[in-house]
Amino acid sequence: MNSSPAFNTLIAAPPPLAWPRAIAIALGYLLLGIALTWPLALHLGDSVIQKGGYPVDTGQGIWNLWWARNALLGGYDPFITPYLFYPQQVDLFFQTLSLPNALLVAPVLLAFGPIAAFNAVTLLSFAIGGYATFRLAQAVLAAGATKNREPRTENQRIAYERQAFLLPALLAGFVFVAAPYHMQMVYGGPMELIAVHWLPLYLLALMRALRTRKPLAIALAALLLLLTTLASQYYGLYAALYTVFHASLAALLAPAKLRLHTLLSAAGIACLWLLALVPVLVGRPLGAAALDDWYERQVFHSPGLLNFVAPANVFHPLWGDVLSSWYAQQQPFGLEAGVPVSFALALLVMLALFFERARSWPWLLLALILALFALGPALRWADATSGLPGPFLLLDTIGIFRNSSRPSVFLALLGLPLAVLAALGLNALLSHTARVTPHEPSSSVLSSRFSVLGSFSLACLLALEWIVAPWELTRLAVDPVVASLNRDPAPGAVLALPPRNNDSQYLLDQLCHGRPLLGGYLARLPDYPLNRGSSALQRLWNAEMSAPDILSINASDELAALGVSYVTLDRTRLPRAEQEALHAWLHGTGVERMHASETLLVYAVEPRAAAVVTLGAGWYAAESDATRSWRWMGAMAEIRTIARQATPATLHLRATAFSQDRSLEIWHDKSRIGQWTIPAAPYDRLLRLDLLLPPGVQTLHLRSPTSADGAGRELSLSVSDLRLEPRANALQAHTLRIPPTLPAPQHAPCGV
Repeated sequence: MNSSPAFNTLIAAPPPLAWPRAIAIALGYLLLGIALTWPLALHLGDSVIQKGGYPVDTGQGIWNLWWARNALLGGYDPFITPYLFYPQQVDLFFQTLSLPNALLVAPVLLAFGPIAAFNAVTLLSFAIGGYATFRLAQAVLAAGATKNREPRTENQRIAYERQAFLLPALLAGFVFVAAPYHMQMVYGGPMELIAVHWLPLYLLALMRALRTRKPLAIALAALLLLLTTLASQYYGLYAALYTVFHASLAALLAPAKLRLHTLLSAAGIACLWLLALVPVLVGRPLGAAALDDWYERQVFHSPGLLNFVAPANVFHPLWGDVLSSWYAQQQPFGLEAGVPVSFALALLVMLALFFERARSWPWLLLALILALFALGPALRWADATSGLPGPFLLLDTIGIFRNSSRPSVFLALLGLPLAVLAALGLNALLSHTARVTPHEPSSSVLSSRFSVLGSFSLACLLALEWIVAPWELTRLAVDPVVASLNRDPAPGAVLALPPRNNDSQYLLDQLCHGRPLLGGYLARLPDYPLNRGSSALQRLWNAEMSAPDILSINASDELAALGVSYVTLDRTRLPRAEQEALHAWLHGTGVERMHASETLLVYAVEPRAAAVVTLGAGWYAAESDATRSWRWMGAMAEIRTIARQATPATLHLRATAFSQDRSLEIWHDKSRIGQWTIPAAPYDRLLRLDLLLPPGVQTLHLRSPTSADGAGRELSLSVSDLRLEPRANALQAHTLRIPPTLPAPQHAPCGV
């Protein structure tokens, strides 16, 4: 093994490139992006490419750009928003905010709106990603390129460099940005995963840091890794892991005296990256938030071995539909992401290994490592698991990786070593042409011509395999009536029904009405206690009819107490029975229907001081007889109070203990309000708690020891006659703080 630095392609430097040529190449990749996303360029301001034809991940990405703009211009923390799942605040750090992408397209975002900015991110992923991969391939091609291959004349040298440093490198950029993985992300719509360009940018910075081992280069690499992480936590986390393999292999190839320095440079990148993340990670759970079904999710979001041998381009204009149908039979639950499979690419990789073994094998090893991790925690052929664990299962011993449910994202990184290998393979053919002189035998000249023809044929074959058909675009729109809610100067939230947790239309609506939203769409849905228990919001959320309970539920009072100004009903998604149930809740004093059409109902809620009591967690279903209703509680149950303004009130409840006398404690936060002894049936105890309710939602915790009943339930107390009675007028000086209504963009989907 030659350990000369010239052959350590993992720390290679790209050759100088004039700015005019660099700009021309980047524009060329931009044109490639326009071609591969056609006809998106004709509708940049109002339409998107979106699987399914209605907004899901695209809508969330557009909302992210809208929120980033408002947060940064308004001086808010962009990682915390009070505008989703109101009245609580949502932490967006572990969501898909992708703040660096918002900053990247800030001029477009400010001038043309969030839809155009979203599409700009898509096109820039081709321009920047292609150019950065082009430079990466140039670096590898330049490493030892003329060793024992010195062209014999100046003209040959110029021709050789043009071929070796341009054409194969251009192909590398195509391999990375036109790969099936990238096109699957464009189709699916997740902005943070469409933005693959951060990966080659970071890899270039990593190679420079390992090569120079200078503090500035190390800091720059750490900065690029940080930006990659903030743009996509998947890419950042997986790129950090990739750094371990890349740096270890680079150290192995380095001279013995430089190996430790190489590893220390990588360690410096990791330390600076972690230090930069500390301010935003403090107080946030890393692995503790992993879902219970994390393993099943990882298996689902991993390719099978079949995907590494079968064609992947399901968007091909000739055979895409046939291939999609075949995959639907082999993998009926869907194809998560395309593996970069290509006959031409396979031939180029084999040529690289045969003719460029010294420069190729490190990249092949990295590609194999990334492919193994992409297979997920369990190896499988198509859908059925083999029972054999995958390497990703080792990562799952670390909490943050258990919370990472898409091993297939490693395919994005896999595209980089494959792009390098493709460039080396094409270079192997073209370099033969450059070494032939006019004075050599005709057989050599003929061989050279075959090499040129072979190179051209392989490049065309690869382009033919990965070409995509024109896309069907999804035009994004918001009902003008919903958009008109922005004109009301009074702050207030919107309750949009039915809840749509599987698409992002309500997020697009919010762009236009600018009001806090009860609920919303996020990649990782936060806990939202208000839609559980027994309350008007819970009934509205689930479109349930009124039923006997231990408390009186008044939708008008509860919505007013929450600070809700409007309720919208999408009639196209509500069966008639559910529409009737919702109308029954919204028909009464304090709520007025302000718009009715075949597709939309809008109700206005009178803003007024109101205070209500609702039930939270810990209660069994309501039971009734001819005279009363009651609920059993377990060891702990929640009672919530909701007040628009600070309100003196008395909370009444009647309690009976199960089987024997029991103690009852009521807590608020960490303070105990009181303790009582509750008698067993047939006796009961009426409790009255004088409270000063602050504005907003407060939770009281009832605690009592339990015993098992005959049905296996753990019971402590039964509670009935729960009500909240204001003792005096609300204190107007202390009012619920409702986030202000944000201005609507003067572009689609809100403006013309």
